[in-house]
Amino acid sequence: MPTASISGRTWAWRVFLACWIVYSFFWTPYLIREHFPALAIAERGTMNVEQYAGWTDDIFRGPSGGAFINNNPGASLTGAIPLLFFRPVLANLKEGRPGHAQPAHDDGELFWRTLREGSAPYFLLAEFLTVALVMAPITAWTMALLCSRLIATGIPAVNAAAVSLACGLATPILFRAAHLNHNLLVADAGFAALLLVWDPAGRALTVRNAALAGLLAGYTVLCDFSGLVVVAVAALYVWLRGAEQPGFARCRVLAAYGLGVLPGVVGLMLYQAWAFGSFYRPSQHYMAPTAPTARGYRGFDYPSISLIWANFFDPRFGLFAYCPALLLAFAAPFLKRVRYRMPRRELWILLAYFALFVLFCGSNQYSWLQPLTGFRYLVPVVPALALLAAQVAQAFPRNVRRLIIFAAVAQSLVMAAAHENNLADSAAILWRRRGSLLWMIRLDQAGIDIPGILRLAMWVGVTVFSVWVCRSRQERPTDETTFANPGR
Repeated sequence: MPTASISGRTWAWRVFLACWIVYSFFWTPYLIREHFPALAIAERGTMNVEQYAGWTDDIFRGPSGGAFINNNPGASLTGAIPLLFFRPVLANLKEGRPGHAQPAHDDGELFWRTLREGSAPYFLLAEFLTVALVMAPITAWTMALLCSRLIATGIPAVNAAAVSLACGLATPILFRAAHLNHNLLVADAGFAALLLVWDPAGRALTVRNAALAGLLAGYTVLCDFSGLVVVAVAALYVWLRGAEQPGFARCRVLAAYGLGVLPGVVGLMLYQAWAFGSFYRPSQHYMAPTAPTARGYRGFDYPSISLIWANFFDPRFGLFAYCPALLLAFAAPFLKRVRYRMPRRELWILLAYFALFVLFCGSNQYSWLQPLTGFRYLVPVVPALALLAAQVAQAFPRNVRRLIIFAAVAQSLVMAAAHENNLADSAAILWRRRGSLLWMIRLDQAGIDIPGILRLAMWVGVTVFSVWVCRSRQERPTDETTFANPGR
């Protein structure tokens, strides 16, 4: 007997669970600057990281004492939440024993320091928690929100889920979700803010949604100054949506949005005043000069054509080097004969969002440092480009679409598994590791053995679960990849 078709809400939950599981499985044990304030909060209730001074060049002495990281505190504040919850467990691991396998050489990675000091299990657990309970669920929720908003347009739920899964797993979002990262949090909050302002049914923007969008936009500024792009574009979108409403309704939604932005901005100003004595000067103003800060104001200069090109195509960190399929997005404004397409206003909002981020990152000389960790500065534009690329993909035959998505998923998985900055290098490293992920190797080196059969079972489990998520007996994708209001 046939069973009932899967509801839209169930598909959104499936998207959430699939992304959460995959992101958590591919976590990468990198100890980065955002971890140190989060650990300091959990350990001592402060964002002063003086106890970790000297661990990384991203920590510097404050003008009035103490030590701080050279970035906004949003990601660290968010990462501290699970560390506070698991504080008793972490405290038991703080003083451990050295790992069984000592490195033959020190390549500068902080893991070797933690291994020598006997604190590797402590930091490995902290790194995992900030992925499994911060990066993974937040990014998975963003993909699930996208799925539910697409379903609200009348698109078949299975198609909406397919596009959302492709956005979350077939793009560099998977690569960036591997460890605590402020750029991806900006991407999640910024894209979610735009989704909340949008109404698939064309209904008036509510004060509640405008305020929530403002909160998310303000949070992006608390994470990074690139969040100012989110604030500006979302404000424009709220203003345009408010124009559809009579009387003072536009003023109400704009006021709600502005009030929503305030907590994040005020929080950043208070942090800067506490840490550096000035509520308006950024942390970069006080750090020792480096090569990227030689140009402009502490590394922020006029847009550079060479840097914009590198952000697009440099094989070590270029957006389209990591996901060539996203280039399809630029045909969206010219493609009319597809069944489902982005409404014209929303299409240009997404393109403006992309353009402003390109200009911001093309002005930020720190972008040249991306080879250290791979693609990240332009990750906020990935969901927008993925939606537009999905629109263009409808124009291709089904088998061509399948080939494109297969290639994108394969590249994304290989690069996330090896977490290298080059596809060929990633594939070679995975082959040498015999499929072992870096966290499996690091646990072995820390004296925590994972049997080979358990590693295989993990791979099989994640694969089977992902297949189950995508499986539907009753609903079948139409011949089009759908994602937006038809005909608008």
